[in-house]
Amino acid sequence: MDRALGGLALGILGFWLVVHLILMGRTDDTAEATAMFSLGLVTGAVGVAAIAILTIGLALGGPSPALLKVAEVARTAAAVLGCTLIIVGLVHYRSTEPHGEIHWVILGMVVLLGSGVVHWWLERVKR
Repeated sequence: MDRALGGLALGILGFWLVVHLILMGRTDDTAEATAMFSLGLVTGAVGVAAIAILTIGLALGGPSPALLKVAEVARTAAAVLGCTLIIVGLVHYRSTEPHGEIHWVILGMVVLLGSGVVHWWLERVKR
């Protein structure tokens, strides 16, 4: 139940952020920069956590069921936040002049790549 409510809250927050940036016109530069920085920070932290769990699992040699469960959650969170960062980064890229702040999209792609590596490892270990 808590996981479903947390997912719903995260979905509403993400939906509000995207709608606010797209449909409600230009936002204050400070608020937009703060939203982008906080989203990037959270996404980067989850991506680093997923990679750290991967390295711990590889260092231990044999993964435990608890480690696999945590790695699955970190992988899923990194994938969702990476996609969110790419979408919001593209909106931010389109609304800034001159177009040059593509680093948010690149950060989202790096996080998705890390999530893919963790997914590959999880599938390999499960077999």
